[in-house]
Amino acid sequence: MTDKADAITVRTIMEQFVKDEGVKSRLRMIRKRDRNDWEKWLQVELEYFISQTEGIQVEREVEAFPDNRKLRERYNMYIDLAIRKKRTRLNSFIFLELKCSRNVQTLINGFEKDIKKINAIKRCIYETRSFWCVGFHLNCSPNNITKIKNYIDEYDYGYHDLIKLCDCDDDLECDCSDSKIGFAVV
Repeated sequence: MTDKADAITVRTIMEQFVKDEGVKSRLRMIRKRDRNDWEKWLQVELEYFISQTEGIQVEREVEAFPDNRKLRERYNMYIDLAIRKKRTRLNSFIFLELKCSRNVQTLINGFEKDIKKINAIKRCIYETRSFWCVGFHLNCSPNNITKIKNYIDEYDYGYHDLIKLCDCDDDLECDCSDSKIGFAVV
């Protein structure tokens, strides 16, 4: 039951985050300029957004130490965001790993790498309640959408959506180029 509840929490936070007009405005700029180096911005922006949410504690760049049998030659690592809801165990956190990429395959590869990283945690100041990979992709071609949806379908609570960035009321009459960005949670 915890995974389902945590999936709902993460999805709700992210849906509210991408609906924020200031965030949408910055995502439009990233989309128009075809940026690929915006993951740190996302971490800071999301940390701020979550910190303004009643009943949720958030920490960014939480240090953890891996089991060297699983991740060789890695002595420490950082979890992008750790969140804790009110009325949960004091040291029980939902870990979020964030990814931003142009293409879906790069996003999938990043998700796989982060899953391996989180599964290799041996020691951290926080207990892992659950962990989720949250990612955005700029390429929203039909082939890319099919690929990410097939990948998401492998996860019980996986989620994918296209976020409309323009202000057009009617999708059928919208001629805006680069008006969407893909968003996924696994």
